[in-house]
Amino acid sequence: MNLGCEDLYGYTREEALRSQKEILLATTVPGSSFAAVKAKLAEDGGWNGEFRQRTKDGRDVVVESRLQLESFEDRRLVLESARDITERRRSEHRQQLMLGELTHRVNNALALAQSIAHQTMRGSTSVEDFGERFEARLLALARAHSVIIGSEWKGGDLGTLVRNELEPYVSGNPQRFTIDGEMVSLPADLVTSIGFVLHELATNAAKYGSLSQLSGTLNVSWQTSYRNNQRLLAINWHEDGGPKVAPPATTGFGSSLIERGIPNATVKREFRAEGMVCTIELPLPEASENVPID
Repeated sequence: MNLGCEDLYGYTREEALRSQKEILLATTVPGSSFAAVKAKLAEDGGWNGEFRQRTKDGRDVVVESRLQLESFEDRRLVLESARDITERRRSEHRQQLMLGELTHRVNNALALAQSIAHQTMRGSTSVEDFGERFEARLLALARAHSVIIGSEWKGGDLGTLVRNELEPYVSGNPQRFTIDGEMVSLPADLVTSIGFVLHELATNAAKYGSLSQLSGTLNVSWQTSYRNNQRLLAINWHEDGGPKVAPPATTGFGSSLIERGIPNATVKREFRAEGMVCTIELPLPEASENVPID
């Protein structure tokens, strides 16, 4: 047992001597057994493969092992060389997850685009009206997906999502907007749904609300809290300085998307004299950063 083994497993040579290795390191053989490895070694005189083992401090590692049976005087000894490939296997597993997530996201995006086209067509008054609305919603979807891609399909930052969705309206007059909130990491599904809701709110504000007038302003803020051991996110959309607003006479696709587009969310819209206020409250899943080996 050389210094490399001591560094990998955490046991000193003295601790390892006189110990049965497969017990000391909790050795397992993926798709096989340690007994089968020994039988193969005795039959062929050599074996190559992987072991899953546990270090002294409880970490799980994957080693690429080469066993060679050698005769030494009247004894048969096994010479083993092992290489730590834990990070390589973890990286490969992460890539597989990302490819699976990419396939899932592409299929969802295509289905969502089809649904958007159908719903937008139902609420459009002309081909030109449909084209304008459909393009805007596709761009909103693209902006949400750019946030997801930036996080390797794991989710996205709420602040980045808000800024991305408001960017088409901010570029000409940024002083009309204030954005305030803590760092919140959203799962990928929520990035898409919240992005769409923000887009619909911004579109309505630009057509009928505070963003339709130069004097109008918009504040978007959010905060998290805990209730009954559940983490909650509250988003506040506050328009001010625009024309007097009133509840829509009919409920179209945009209104339905705002009120029911975010899973498990409670949405409340208030049409005040100074401008529309929308509050969105939803539970947040606890994020996990652990990436398994397989």
